[in-house]
Amino acid sequence: MLMRRVCNTFLSVALAVGIWSATPAAKADLASEAVNGSLWTETLDKLWPVLFLDARAKKVDNASLRVRQNGKLTFGTLKPVEILLTVDLEKATILEISTTLYNKGDDGALLKREFEARLKSSVAALNEAFGTEATTGRLKKNETGVGGKSWEWDGEHFAARLEASATGSGRKYVAEFIRLSLVPDKESLKRGGAKDAAHRADLKDNVKREEDGTVWITGIPMVDQGEKGYCVPATVSRVFAYYGMDGVDQHALAALCKSSDAGTRLDDMKKALTKICSSFHMRTKPWDWIKPKVIEKELKKKASKLGPNISVNDISPLMLEIVRKRPHLMNQGFNDIKKQIDEGIPVVWAVMLGIFQEQGLPQSVGGHMRLIIGYNEQKQTIIYSDTWGAGHEKKEMPLSYACAMTNLLCVLRPTQ
Repeated sequence: MLMRRVCNTFLSVALAVGIWSATPAAKADLASEAVNGSLWTETLDKLWPVLFLDARAKKVDNASLRVRQNGKLTFGTLKPVEILLTVDLEKATILEISTTLYNKGDDGALLKREFEARLKSSVAALNEAFGTEATTGRLKKNETGVGGKSWEWDGEHFAARLEASATGSGRKYVAEFIRLSLVPDKESLKRGGAKDAAHRADLKDNVKREEDGTVWITGIPMVDQGEKGYCVPATVSRVFAYYGMDGVDQHALAALCKSSDAGTRLDDMKKALTKICSSFHMRTKPWDWIKPKVIEKELKKKASKLGPNISVNDISPLMLEIVRKRPHLMNQGFNDIKKQIDEGIPVVWAVMLGIFQEQGLPQSVGGHMRLIIGYNEQKQTIIYSDTWGAGHEKKEMPLSYACAMTNLLCVLRPTQ
């Protein structure tokens, strides 16, 4: 417990400062530190000034950080712009380092020849950095959600896996991602697939009931989508990880959902969910809270009465008025949500931002996807979570506001 407090204090202070720096020196090579084992045995307070030179970090949750740096942090000759650092809070040591050497959301589109050249050079660089040739394989769709190639390195003090995926062919070819995971041993490379999916009966154990009437689901991992429009795949990957299927990350789902840096169409999301849920013993059930056409018709009718001088500020009260005039529909949707939460099932929630003012959001307007993770019946509120890292894990909103901004609700349920 003392070590947890020490580690949390260290992380909090470091994040408050925002930058770790040491005397400018040569590049810090994570690959060589993993090969000799020091990356996993030294505590964070000792490692950070040595390895993470001039790095800037953002807290994702209590056990992970997104680290951006200026090229001094490398894997051999490879220089990822950003890495995800997972730590053991009890021991204050690193458990895993992962990064994408390429992903279409952050880096834009690549031609097939460009993607293959980058992949080839990445494998060669890692062979040299780890001092051994990789063994090759293929991605298993029942684990990752997408097909592709993989390379693994296994040493005395480390194990690493590089995965690459592209979809389509010809003019429809899309380079998806090249991602790297670095861990202390081969056992740590294992990930959850369909056979590891949680049983519905066990999920109820994650439901917590507070004295103030708040009922919410604990233990849902955070996924930070970063600055790309990956709210749909990031949100769905959180649900999968919560169910124990952590092999399906936001980049794999972005390929299935046809996501781009601009976002994901809801129609594409529905099709992708239907496609992958059967492989993971999951069911998907989308539904409308209040029919969008009803809202649109009423909104046009009311807006026409205001004449040509209607402004954005007029929309919010009009939406609330429409919703509040249909309390039976609002409460019916609320009851559906409560039923799912009571069973430990989070609700995927597609919304339109900008209708109501919300503080501290990286995105202020447009379509977005969240998770509803709880409710408070006494206060008539819902508890929700966004894919933007620390500070967005658990938030609250009045029921009428939530209903008015809803585009779609959806649950992904294990069939076991």
